Amino acid sequence: MFTVSDVSTLESKQPAFRIFKPWWDTFMDYLTIIMLLLAIFGCSIQLYMDDTLCLPYINVVEGKPTVIKSNQQNIPEISHAIANTQSMPILAPRLNQGKVTKLHNWQYYYINQVCHSQIPWFTRFFSYLILFHTVGLIICSNFCFTYPKTSSKLQQFLDILYKCLQSPWTSKALSTAVIVDSSEVERVLESPKATESDDDELSVKTDALAIKTDASAIKAPSHIQSSTVEADSSLDKKDAEQAKALFEKVRKFKLHVEERDTIYKLYAGQTLFKTIHCVIIMGYFPVFIYVVEFYNICEPNAISLVVYKRFRCTYTTARFIGKLSLLYLSLIVIYWILCIHTLIWVFRKPLKQYSFEKRAEDQFSDIPDVTNDFAFLLHLLDQYDTLFCKRLTVFLSEVSEEKLKLLSLNNDWTVEKVKKHLTKTKKDQYELYLFMLSGIPDAVYDVSDIQILKLELCSNVKISNKITQLSQLEEVWLSHCVTEITPSALMWLRNQLKKVGIKYVSRDEIPEWIYKLVQLKELYLTGKLAIEKKAVELDSMKGLRSLKVLYLKSSLSKIPSTIIDVAFHLLKLCIHNDKTKLLSLSILKKMVNLTQIELHNCELDKIPTAIYTLSKLQVLDLKGNNLTKIEDISNLQYLDKLNSLKFLFNMIKVIPPTINLIKKLEYLYLSHNQIEVLPKALFNIDKLYYLDAQNNNISIIPSDIGNLKNLYFLNLGHNRIENLPDYLFKCTKLMTLKLSNNLISVLSAKVSKLTQLSQLDIQGNHLEKLPIEIGQCPMLKASGLVVEQYVFESLPSEIREKMGGS
Repeated sequence: MFTVSDVSTLESKQPAFRIFKPWWDTFMDYLTIIMLLLAIFGCSIQLYMDDTLCLPYINVVEGKPTVIKSNQQNIPEISHAIANTQSMPILAPRLNQGKVTKLHNWQYYYINQVCHSQIPWFTRFFSYLILFHTVGLIICSNFCFTYPKTSSKLQQFLDILYKCLQSPWTSKALSTAVIVDSSEVERVLESPKATESDDDELSVKTDALAIKTDASAIKAPSHIQSSTVEADSSLDKKDAEQAKALFEKVRKFKLHVEERDTIYKLYAGQTLFKTIHCVIIMGYFPVFIYVVEFYNICEPNAISLVVYKRFRCTYTTARFIGKLSLLYLSLIVIYWILCIHTLIWVFRKPLKQYSFEKRAEDQFSDIPDVTNDFAFLLHLLDQYDTLFCKRLTVFLSEVSEEKLKLLSLNNDWTVEKVKKHLTKTKKDQYELYLFMLSGIPDAVYDVSDIQILKLELCSNVKISNKITQLSQLEEVWLSHCVTEITPSALMWLRNQLKKVGIKYVSRDEIPEWIYKLVQLKELYLTGKLAIEKKAVELDSMKGLRSLKVLYLKSSLSKIPSTIIDVAFHLLKLCIHNDKTKLLSLSILKKMVNLTQIELHNCELDKIPTAIYTLSKLQVLDLKGNNLTKIEDISNLQYLDKLNSLKFLFNMIKVIPPTINLIKKLEYLYLSHNQIEVLPKALFNIDKLYYLDAQNNNISIIPSDIGNLKNLYFLNLGHNRIENLPDYLFKCTKLMTLKLSNNLISVLSAKVSKLTQLSQLDIQGNHLEKLPIEIGQCPMLKASGLVVEQYVFESLPSEIREKMGGS
C-alpha cells in the first residue's frame, strides 16, 4: 500500500507558484488529489483482492438442478459441489445431499485463471485506467510551472514580487501616494472669479488643473502631510539604493516578458487539453460502467481438461469498482465544469492587456497599460490577491520612482554641497550647474545668491513654489530636460526671469511655460524643429511681451510664423541653421525694430532682399553661407544705422567698390573667403575701426590703407603678403596688428609710429630679426608680441628687458 507521505511528494511543487492559481485551479488541484487517492486505493484493492471464483454453470429445470456437460462421456451430477457452494444465492436450491463433480483442486485453479482473462478489460483495469487519467490531468495542470520557457519567467517574477513586498519603499510610497501642494490647488479652485480678469493668469491656472494630483493628498491636513514627508526622509540610504535597483529590475523584466505571450498560450492550451480529456472520459465511461458485473459466464473451451462447457464466475471486486467508477465520473464532471469556466475566463476577457487606469483604487495612475504575458501574470495575481498588484505598481510607476530619486537626491545634496558647486562668471554672476540629477535638490532653494541656474540631462525637473526663495535668479538654462512647474512658481518666474536657454532633441523638451514669461528679454532655443523633414511650429509667443533677443539653432526651411507675435519689439534675431537652406525670409520685413540679425549656415547665395527694409539694422551677420558675390551690397547704403558687416566663412572672391557707400561702417569681417585683392574704395570709409580679412588669398596691401586713420584692429593673417607698405604705419591708432603666416621677410622700422600698438602677431613669416625701433612702441610688451623665440632674441637685451621679456 502507498502511504500518505508517498502521495504527498506528487504535490511537492514549489508552494510559491500557487499565487498563479485562481480559485478554480486550486479547486481542480484538490479534485485531482481526491481522484489520485481513489486511483491508488483502487489499485491497491485490485492488487490484493483481484480474484475470480468459477463453478460449473447450472440450469434449473422443473425445480431440479441440471449440469451442462460434454457429450463425450457421462459425468455425475454436481450436487456435492453445490452443497459446498452454499454462499452462491442464485445456484440451485440447497439439497440435503449433493452430487460429486469429480473436479480436482488444480482444475478449479485452472478454470479460475482461464476465466479471469475473460472478465471485461474495463473491469479488470479500471483502477489503473483512472490512475493514468488522473496523472495526465496533474501533469497538464502543472506543465506551465515546469516548462523551461515559462517556469523561468514565473520564478523570476516571484523573486521580484517577493522583493517588492519586502522593500521598505513599498509601504512608504503607498502611504504618501502623490503629495502635491494642496493649498495651491484649493486656491485655484476657490477663486474662479479672480482669474477672469487676466487672460494670462487664467491660462496659467488652467494649466494647473492638468497636474495630476491625488484626492486624498489634497484633502489631507498639512500636519499629516508634513509628518509623512518626514517619514519618507528617514528611508535608509541602503534601502533607497536597493529600491532603485529593484525599479530597474522590474523595468527590464517587464520589457522582456511583454515581448511574447507564451505563458498565456500555454495556460489556454493546457486548459483546453484538460477539457477535451474530461470529455473523452465522460464519453466512454458511462458505456463501460454497465459492463462491470459481479457474475460473469465463462466458456473456457477446455472440455478435455475440465469436462464442463460453461462456468459461472464471480469477480470479487466488481461491486467496489462499480461504485468507484460512479464516484470518479462525478468528480470528472465537476472538473469539466471548472474547465469550461476557465475557458470562458480565458477567451472572453482581454487577458493580454492590463490597464491600471480602470482600477480607481490604485494609488498610482500614471502606469501605462501592459500587454502579453506580463498582463496575464497580473490578471492571475489579481485572482489570488489584489494587494500583490497594488504593491507591484509602486515599482511600475514613474511617479514613485521619481519620488524615490528625489528623496535620495535631497539626502545627498546639502546646502554646503550646493554652495561648493556655485561658481562666478565673468560678469560677476553666481552660477549653479547641475548635471544628470534626478531633479532639483531642495537645498538649491536655500541658496539665495544663485543668479544663473543651468540644468543638463536632469530628469524629473519639477520647479516648485520654493523657487521664490531665489530672489536673485535671472537666468535659467535647460539642456535636454523635461520640466514641470507649479502655478505659483510660474506666477513668480514670469516677472523674474530675463534670460532662458533651452537645448532639446524633441519638441516635448520645450516647456510650454516659457511662453508665459512676460518679462523675458532673451530666449535661446537649440534643437531641430523638424520631424521627417516636416517643419514643426513653435507655440504662440504672444505672452513674451518684453522679448528683445531670439536665438534659434535648428534646421529650418522657413522662419516659424509664430515669431510674428514678437516681431515688432524684437531687436536681435539669430538663426544658426546647420547647413539647411532657408527659403522664405519675407517675415523679416515685419521686424521693423530689428538692430541685429545673424543668419549662419543658411545656404544663402545672396544677401536677402528683405534685409534692405530693416531701417534700424546695425549688425548684419551672414557667416557660413554660400555667398560668392556681394555686388548688391550697395543696397545696404540705405540702412543709415548699419555699422557692422560679417561675411565670414563664405566663398567671396571680390569685394565690390560700392562698399564705400556704407558710410557708417565700423566693423568688417571678411575672414575665411577667397578674396585676392582689397579694393581701394574700402579704405575710403573713414569710420572703419575693425578689419578682419584673415585666411584669404591677399598678396598686396594697398597703399590707401593709410587713409584709415581710425583703424584700431587689423587682421591679415594666413594670406600671401610679402611686403608691408609704409602707409600702413600711418594708422597710428592701431592697437592690434595680426600678420601671422604670411611671406613677410622684413618689418619696417616705421613700426615705431604705432604708439597705441599693444598686440603684434607676426609669427610664421620669414623674419630673421626685429627692428630695434620696435622698442619705441610704448604699449607693446613681450606678452603682446607673438613671434618666434629666436627672432625675439635678435633684439638687444636692454630692449627685451624694457618690453618685459627675458
